[in-house]
Amino acid sequence: MSRRVKIAALQMPAWVEGDTPREKKAFHLRHILQGLHDAGREGADVVCLGECSTTSHIQAPRDDREIWEDAYAGPSTLQVAEAARTYRMNVVLPVCAVLGGRLQNLALYINRGGRVLGHYAKVHPTRLEMKQGVVEGDRLGTVDFDFGRVGTIICHDMSFPEAARCVALEGAEIIFWPSWWSGWGEELCYAVIKSRAIDNGVYLVHVGFGARDGTAWRPGMNLARSGVIGPDGLILSSAGRYAGISLASVDLDKPRLAHSWTWGKDQVFREAMLADRRPRVYGAIVDETRVPPAVEP
Repeated sequence: MSRRVKIAALQMPAWVEGDTPREKKAFHLRHILQGLHDAGREGADVVCLGECSTTSHIQAPRDDREIWEDAYAGPSTLQVAEAARTYRMNVVLPVCAVLGGRLQNLALYINRGGRVLGHYAKVHPTRLEMKQGVVEGDRLGTVDFDFGRVGTIICHDMSFPEAARCVALEGAEIIFWPSWWSGWGEELCYAVIKSRAIDNGVYLVHVGFGARDGTAWRPGMNLARSGVIGPDGLILSSAGRYAGISLASVDLDKPRLAHSWTWGKDQVFREAMLADRRPRVYGAIVDETRVPPAVEP
């Protein structure tokens, strides 16, 4: 069998143009729709954008519903859904939007027919996000696209190994990670990012933001290099430093094999690793008395 999936990581500009919140949002939406057009022409089966793709760098009152749209029915979502329908591709659309009366950092799952199948709400928003009114999500989960099961973690979620593990335990074969990660140093970042793919036997799709052409990258800028990391930690595609798109075709029916793991012979790493887990001894992970109080520096 073969379940080949062409994955597109759309690396949008890490800057914004325009003087007003509406002009800035229009700038983002132009780049989103152009990127979806490019991914569609390349035959992508699924495309993911960066965190809060429609509203990054925008400051506006929380009651401004033109900026902070309804997550499922807002005009930005509807335009992206139309592009998904036009090019018959699935889309993971990260937005900061209103859902159930709450402002949340979300990833919307849109199928090839332009239907929003569901969403993920960021479980670990930063303290700064929460100060600005973002409400944390309360569950990690997955959704089924036509080619297989996927899940999403967003930005700071990557800091917690439990987040990716829970999504993998729900059966995700691909984990999307839209983010604004930066500042920790690239070697540290990629040690963490690759480990999430390796430990869970999944494809990890990192989607960040790119610098302007001719701008030197320096510590503290967005990580960029959006693309696909394989279950063995290999980088299969990369958009590089600047705004653009990266594509990788993967076969979900060809899992990572590991030699001499647990049984002493070649086997599917993910199956062996999950079979050897002992959840009953992991109680400290869910012991809330071990969570220290937050102290603002």
